[in-house]
Amino acid sequence: MARDVRRRQWGLLLLTAHRDKGLEFDHVVVLDGGWGRVGPTEDPDAPRRLCYVAMTRARLTLALARLGGGNRYANELLGLPEALDREGTATARVDPPGDLLLRYRRLSLRDVFLGYAGGRAPRDALHGAIAALAPGDPLSVRGHDLVDDAGRVVGRLAGNFRHPAGMKMRSAEVMAVATWDRDSTDDEYRDRLRCDEWEVVVPELVYEPGR
Repeated sequence: MARDVRRRQWGLLLLTAHRDKGLEFDHVVVLDGGWGRVGPTEDPDAPRRLCYVAMTRARLTLALARLGGGNRYANELLGLPEALDREGTATARVDPPGDLLLRYRRLSLRDVFLGYAGGRAPRDALHGAIAALAPGDPLSVRGHDLVDDAGRVVGRLAGNFRHPAGMKMRSAEVMAVATWDRDSTDDEYRDRLRCDEWEVVVPELVYEPGR
């Protein structure tokens, strides 16, 4: 999961400065405290180099926390034209980059209609359309239907699924393709099935503010 977090850039990942060497992230916040600590086998300039490593992990935005002034390296940056000092402006509104406003929802089997493809005969073209999908393939959502880039409905969201309030759909893609079968289906729905085993599309949905 940690490898996936680093690759997909979703969620909040907490790392020490030592652990983030070689990694890059769109948005980085370097926390305060402990930057003056020198290990028993380190030279006095080691904390400065470590702070440099932490700062240079950022691709788009970098925020340096100065809680109590413990990060003297952040203090040295004050006055530079590239540095924006927000000290004393806790009530000021700062509009974040658009990417930080996005909400990612990785759905589970509870969020999709598990028997959608199970209601089709084994030779139905739907099964081939689902089999051709792979994680990362684009989808669109029309009502509760999941539609592939060829315009075919390849799945459906669960009837009780609700989109986040105040958000609108930005994009969708295949997160996984799971296998389901007759024996795993509740007894009350088995008479609607026309095959014994089928595949289920599980999406990842991306939302942005709006209606």
